[in-house]
Amino acid sequence: MEPINLREVTFRRFASWRLKANENLPFVESLDDLRPKSGAEVAARAIAAGYLAAFCFSAPAEKVRNDLSRFALWEQLTIDEQSLLSNQDASDQSKAFHSWLVESIQFMAWSLSLVPLDHFAPCSEALVSHFPKPSTDPGPFIANASLRQIDELLQEADTLYMLHWCAVEGNLGGQSDSRLNLPRISFRRHAADWVVGVAEAWADVPLDT
Repeated sequence: MEPINLREVTFRRFASWRLKANENLPFVESLDDLRPKSGAEVAARAIAAGYLAAFCFSAPAEKVRNDLSRFALWEQLTIDEQSLLSNQDASDQSKAFHSWLVESIQFMAWSLSLVPLDHFAPCSEALVSHFPKPSTDPGPFIANASLRQIDELLQEADTLYMLHWCAVEGNLGGQSDSRLNLPRISFRRHAADWVVGVAEAWADVPLDT
């Protein structure tokens, strides 16, 4: 599907949601300019992010580090994420910020056809149940992971791009829509853009609006 067609669907969605869309927002890149991730790459990143999120919600850092290393998932974390797990004095503020990774995981789980996706609802309380249990080998799960069709992924990436703009503008203007939780939208957009291949590395995904 061409970027203009994706945007037409996004506009129709916004109209049905009674949200103001930005008609001047640039299109997402065409598929020729993207390098979509594989199912295995997405599954590995989702599981690694899950371990980090567990740390942010009080799982012992040493155990999390050991599991990540044992299952060759340590390199799936960004340098900042690795530093957070290695810092005995990690701040509550940093943990709170990274705890929003659960929303990135929600998108990645959807991209793997594990869960539904509702942009106005928080991540599923049963999200963890769709992945291998902690401290168990995720190898088979990662090897067998497959993604939804690329057009579906691109459509949600475009929609989340527009939702991110909408949430940011609402916050700046003091007229935010209660349905649009900015951290949730931002972390889901980050995941969507990474999955479709806007950037090779997670840390390099731009989130400008």
